Amino acid sequence: MTAGDGMADDIAYRVHGAGPNLLLVSGLNGQGRFWDAVTPSLAERFRVLTYDQRGCGATPDDGADWSIGSLATDALALADAMFGAAPFAVIGHSTGGAIAQHMAATHPDRIRAVGLSGTWMQADAYMHALFGLRQALLARAPDLDPLLSNILRLPPEAFRPPDPHVALDRSVTTRRIDALIAHRGDRLVGRITAPALVIGAQDDRIVPPHLSVALHKALARSTLCMLDEGGHFFVQTQPQVFAGHVLKWLTPLLHPPHING
Repeated sequence: MTAGDGMADDIAYRVHGAGPNLLLVSGLNGQGRFWDAVTPSLAERFRVLTYDQRGCGATPDDGADWSIGSLATDALALADAMFGAAPFAVIGHSTGGAIAQHMAATHPDRIRAVGLSGTWMQADAYMHALFGLRQALLARAPDLDPLLSNILRLPPEAFRPPDPHVALDRSVTTRRIDALIAHRGDRLVGRITAPALVIGAQDDRIVPPHLSVALHKALARSTLCMLDEGGHFFVQTQPQVFAGHVLKWLTPLLHPPHING
């Protein structure tokens, strides 16, 4: 397995493994380290690209008012820099899933397969209330937001105190929440032609399971996988289960069997 770090257009990235190209897009926190628990397994079969989104991790804040579309443009530009013109697969979690939807809908010629993990098509009243609460905390008591976030995204048995090295600047978090709440996947899903895998968890308290089911039903070529548990961060709390489902789905799409004769 090979690995390498770098910067492309001020975006920090890391490449793992070799094989067909796979881009992983993180959620609200926007840091490539989100995927660390599953990257080794995926990198055994794919060339895996992770990165820090603008204002997150080692990538500087450009001060912009982001949208899911602008974040998707960044992701595609990085993929172009690393993969060239070759089509690739993309898996996005939560906000990253909204970004992946936008990429698959607007550049169907580039996306071979799209994984949509812990994500939604359009925010419902529950999500508006939840992220409205987070915005209020960021404005009035920003020190409490990381604690609330961990309470919500982790199942009780996996709870841990917030990692101070992962926390985002208040302005960055606020602008990223604005972008995710404005996401309108209902205007995109009809244009997604790539095979899709929708993964959710029954105990997800940030993106409830009914939103994963609704996204699956709206996609023409979708497989649904609902985990019994794992919370919103099931990529981290159930890494072997998550990687197993992804490999089972993605391997035949990117490594088709050879037919002799």
